[in-house]
Amino acid sequence: MEFVKLVGPAGMFFIMFSLALSLKTQAFKEIVKNPLSFYLGLVAQLIGMPLIGFIIALTIPFPMEVKVGIVLITCLPSAVTSNYLSKKMGGNVALSISLTAITSLIAFVTIPIIIKIYFLVVFENESVIIFNTTLIGASLKLFAVVTIPVILGIIFNTIFPEFSKKIDPLFDKAALIVFLVIIGIAVYQDLHLIPEYIRFAGIKTVLIFVLAFFMTIFLTRLFKINQSDKVTIIVETVLQNGGIGIVLGALIFSNAKFIFPVAAYALLQYLFILIYFSYLKMAKKIQ
Repeated sequence: MEFVKLVGPAGMFFIMFSLALSLKTQAFKEIVKNPLSFYLGLVAQLIGMPLIGFIIALTIPFPMEVKVGIVLITCLPSAVTSNYLSKKMGGNVALSISLTAITSLIAFVTIPIIIKIYFLVVFENESVIIFNTTLIGASLKLFAVVTIPVILGIIFNTIFPEFSKKIDPLFDKAALIVFLVIIGIAVYQDLHLIPEYIRFAGIKTVLIFVLAFFMTIFLTRLFKINQSDKVTIIVETVLQNGGIGIVLGALIFSNAKFIFPVAAYALLQYLFILIYFSYLKMAKKIQ
């Protein structure tokens, strides 16, 4: 995890700046015209996901390290790859980018608050042992590597819209490469631990995906959300930003085992989404 501690923050800064370059004024205009899907996506991500983590931590006797990892997973913002996957799966790209940007922008506030609530209710005084830093320190680190680059990207995009449009595809590809390099090297360094990640936390984190998936299915049907927005809300909710989780976990947790569930979910979530994507393709063929 030493590589992640050293290089992860700089890499995440670049990735989040690249995300902000994708933001277009037209996307926000579309959201304003039809805000229900946007608000529902925020509710699922900022309230629904933490509640799922809260329920799992309270009701299932998992080891403390797994509970801590589940807490972190369920309060992360949407993954930056969710925009690309949402587009490929026939989702609403404008909605996807807006949800990813907003949840990332406010992550420096939401993650520490949610973690604080969890530790007060679920873990009580055990947080003293777990953390290397205070929650204020964690908030400042998140603000530096996630919120600031998003703000800078939005400002840059606003001042230089045409130039942003030209460099956006290049930055988009570069951000994907940076993400893959960071994850790839981190995985390579801890290759011997991957079986332990899966054994220790893999099956347990499947619960998060299953509950999140059915929660979003229920909410989108309840509010009669169209298919394109429904796909986007599902992808945005279940795909968590494992990069932020691993970088933040490496910086603030004293025990690497607390990051195992995050690493396991970061890998397995794409398998889950692939299964859902295959289902959508089959359903489309049947129709």
